[in-house]
Amino acid sequence: MADINHTDEQIIGIKKDLLDGYKSKAQIARDWGTSRSNVYSIAVGKTHREIGPDVVGKLGMPGDETVDPTGARPEPAAPVVPLDPTDQRVLDLEAKLLDKTNEIRIQNRVIKANSRTHGLLNAVIEELEPRIVPVKRLPSARVVRERDERIKEHLVVHLSDGHHDSVVDPESCGGLEEYNFDISCRRAENYIDKIIAHTQGDLGASYNFTDLTILAYGDHTSGEIHDAVSHSHFKNQFKNCLAIGKLHALMVRDLAPFFNSVNIVYLPGNHGRRSPKKDHHRPQNNFDYLIAKIAEMACVDLDNVIFTVPNAFSINLEINGVGFNISHGDDVRGFAGIPFYGMVRRQKNLICLEALNRSKREFKVKYFVMGHHHIAGSLGDMDGELLLNGAWIGTDPYSYNSFSGYREPQQWIHGVNPDVGITWRMNVLLRSDDDVDGPKRYKIEV
Repeated sequence: MADINHTDEQIIGIKKDLLDGYKSKAQIARDWGTSRSNVYSIAVGKTHREIGPDVVGKLGMPGDETVDPTGARPEPAAPVVPLDPTDQRVLDLEAKLLDKTNEIRIQNRVIKANSRTHGLLNAVIEELEPRIVPVKRLPSARVVRERDERIKEHLVVHLSDGHHDSVVDPESCGGLEEYNFDISCRRAENYIDKIIAHTQGDLGASYNFTDLTILAYGDHTSGEIHDAVSHSHFKNQFKNCLAIGKLHALMVRDLAPFFNSVNIVYLPGNHGRRSPKKDHHRPQNNFDYLIAKIAEMACVDLDNVIFTVPNAFSINLEINGVGFNISHGDDVRGFAGIPFYGMVRRQKNLICLEALNRSKREFKVKYFVMGHHHIAGSLGDMDGELLLNGAWIGTDPYSYNSFSGYREPQQWIHGVNPDVGITWRMNVLLRSDDDVDGPKRYKIEV
């Protein structure tokens, strides 16, 4: 409605509603049969500045006077000072209001995007929490000696590239590999049994491993990329994650009795991502994050177990006074199909960054750990060592047919001494002769 059609009664009513502050400009416009732009012009004094409190009194609009039971007449209302739209302060306030409005609009878009990605996983975690049955704590298995002259070290167990929900038919890869979730559970049993036998038996006479650190750095699931869910074990990504999280919890349960404390660090890999490409701003928008939280909920009754799930793709960590940099390793770019060139370049760059950050922390990063490439090995440098972890799966149709790829399934374990760093190391072979028979104690249902 044009300004020339506004009556004095409409203008006064609009001004009173604006002064009351209970209604939005849109609501006021609807109540008085005008547009929001007209209401805004009246509010800032661009139009109808001539109608002030004197006209309000003459028209006797309801609510202009307050009845006092003592009979005293109310104090006259303070005159409404019309706003000058050219006043610099008014212009500054309008500019700030516009900036804040745009900022709120942008944040609302971010919140909506997060609710579709990372928010979904958090909602699933909240729903699962009351339904996860915690694993039962086992009795302590630590041997207490009056005079323990053994070397005290921390044990480090690596856990990456499990792809526990993958299914590999031996016919698809020349009979070199057969893999599914049940076989991965049997390999997990074999892994845990060998860790306990080696650290508590073979090395137990000379070493006292007081604490354990488990480095879990991604690709525990094959995720949704490359249509992996359709040929996964459960053919449902949430069931895959639930089963893998329970498997990890059982592994932690069996190791926990042998140590004073168990510290577990989870980082995401590339297969579990929920975005078409790697989203560096949302590391936890990843099914590896969901697996970590399921394992954490299942281990809630294990008093000596601590989970660390940072919102990051890498972390600098102190283990028994020695610095480690942990990441999945999918950011490393190779040269001519060989990843080692990229690994060496990344290692040297990280060493340079470490020199810049050295003053900000008490420990120095000496070891750089990554997986992703499904090959175990190490690369030494003058001021650091790159440690590459293997995988739980020997090969798959893609690796076998694309580049005749095969690596024996294996994972690193090693001791860490505060004076010399990594002392001994062992590549634990995961495969056993009875793989295909499935698990003996890690029987998981979802």
